[in-house]
Amino acid sequence: MLDALRRLHPVQHNIPAVWNFFETEFQNKFTDSTGELRAQNQLDRLKFCFPDIDGHIAEFKDLIVKVNYNLASQEAINLFLKGFNRNRSLLDKVFTPLVPVTYEAMKRQLIAIVKSMQLVNSIAGDSPNFRPFQRTTPQLPRGSQNAS
Repeated sequence: MLDALRRLHPVQHNIPAVWNFFETEFQNKFTDSTGELRAQNQLDRLKFCFPDIDGHIAEFKDLIVKVNYNLASQEAINLFLKGFNRNRSLLDKVFTPLVPVTYEAMKRQLIAIVKSMQLVNSIAGDSPNFRPFQRTTPQLPRGSQNAS
């Protein structure tokens, strides 16, 4: 086929097959064949860092496009939730009754929760007696602690 395409005149034989052949050859020779694999690895390692919910979602959507996933697919939803694995308190708030089942619903709920936590932490910074959201270990009541 290559010989037949070389014999075609560029103006007289301007047909889609010539363009398609050129495009395929160009893609094979000059595109990054490992880009999708790198994006998949980045997606697998992507973790949410409080409070940057907007940045996390933007990066997630960019990587999802690069690996050709559908945002509505169960695989994409699982990868999205995996990024919040270190923030179990966020996931606990998302999975309260009425549990969202679509990416868009989960995204809206997580944004609302993180924005609320940011507001509470901001208020806490202005008020010395206010306790902000933070990771703490639960304290036992004073009467139930063992004396050693």
